[in-house]
Amino acid sequence: MRSIIQKDRDRCYLCGRPGTSFEPLDKHHVFFGSNRSLSEKFGLTVYLHHSECHIFGKNAVHSNAEICRKLQREVQAQAMQHYNWTAEDFIRIFGKNYL
Repeated sequence: MRSIIQKDRDRCYLCGRPGTSFEPLDKHHVFFGSNRSLSEKFGLTVYLHHSECHIFGKNAVHSNAEICRKLQREVQAQAMQHYNWTAEDFIRIFGKNYL
């Protein structure tokens, strides 16, 4: 499913800069691990610069737990609004409340 969070797939969701051939954008499943397929199903994905914002940078979601949790809180709130879910609905689907 297309992202319900990010309409502009040409810019990094975190820093806002466009992707380049040196720093392409990756599709990031906000709720990953066992919830990766649910992120895909419900469109809870964003596009991030491969190295700096996604994997290796000091503020990348996979190397900075605080940034990761902030993004998960933000996306949970947007998903709840988009799908008209309660916190209990979200927990039933994803197994955890990030708010």
